[in-house]
Amino acid sequence: MLDARRVSATILYNKKDISTDILPFLQSVDYTDNMEGQADDLEIKLEDRNGLWEGAWMPEKRASLLVTLITQGWDEPGPDLKKLDLGHFEIDSISYNYAPAEMTIKGVSIPDGNKLRGVERSRSWEKVRLSAICKDIATDADLTLSYTAPNDPELDRAEQSEESDLVFLWKLLKDHGLALKIYKKKLVVFDEADYEKVPPKITLVKPGTVYVKESDMMYITMIKSCSFSTKIRDTYKACHVKYKSGEKGSVIEATYKDPSKKEGKTLQVNEQVKSVAEAERLARRKLREKNKEETTGSFEVLGNFNLLSSLTVKVKGFGSFDGNYLITSAKHSLGSGYTTSIDIRRCLNGY
Repeated sequence: MLDARRVSATILYNKKDISTDILPFLQSVDYTDNMEGQADDLEIKLEDRNGLWEGAWMPEKRASLLVTLITQGWDEPGPDLKKLDLGHFEIDSISYNYAPAEMTIKGVSIPDGNKLRGVERSRSWEKVRLSAICKDIATDADLTLSYTAPNDPELDRAEQSEESDLVFLWKLLKDHGLALKIYKKKLVVFDEADYEKVPPKITLVKPGTVYVKESDMMYITMIKSCSFSTKIRDTYKACHVKYKSGEKGSVIEATYKDPSKKEGKTLQVNEQVKSVAEAERLARRKLREKNKEETTGSFEVLGNFNLLSSLTVKVKGFGSFDGNYLITSAKHSLGSGYTTSIDIRRCLNGY
């Protein structure tokens, strides 16, 4: 007899394993893995007809949660276990609903009490590398810095004014075409363009599509639902940067064009640059910022640990929407079964 698919969750509360105790009450576990710009979040729903959770077992706010999802016989029959470590979370909110009695516990990967998001302050840096600012902020938040971006510009000055470290750093990195993510007590700084260049190892195939399998590719055909959207508004063929230093200063300008577009508008940018090379980098960055959300999509599929944010996937059998995409968000949901929902955007060509 073939082993049935099984899925479960190991839950540690303040470093104590409560998986067995919580199991009779557990209705669902939802984990949302965001690529950048916002914290990952966790939601646990519990049945409470006996009133234990609103009473003696009431969780504490700011308590820590460490959750691991486990599957057995999921991809293929057999006893082998696969695990997905969701990382550390802090309980951020608790809500209770009556009739039916149900508790919802929500956790975030970046606690509100952490210095990264819970403290507003002012300070400045001069003649410093971008990575050094990231290092200072990571150290203050008791995080380890992972700076994987290919460029590390030297800044004349950076000023933080009555804002949290998270808000300040997110804006600073965005100005330089970079992104950040907090995961497993690491502050990760990266360039999304680098992730988009990675060849996909997963293909999402429209049911009924005829295709030839590649040996090193995973194919997902059990698609519950999907949608796509593409837009014209706020998308551009090119970006032109022009800057003049003072009334008598020389003009510095450069244009970057999207190699995949035959026609379209040109985005005009007037920001300070010191050289043509810097103007070219700025034009590329601004064009990318405008165009990266031009074509987006979403899928809900049978649960799959391999679908995580920042990974590329290939879409096949969907006509003009076929191509390579970047996963911007992945939601893993355990309830009556296990599903994974992803948001994706088409990878830009060449920039």
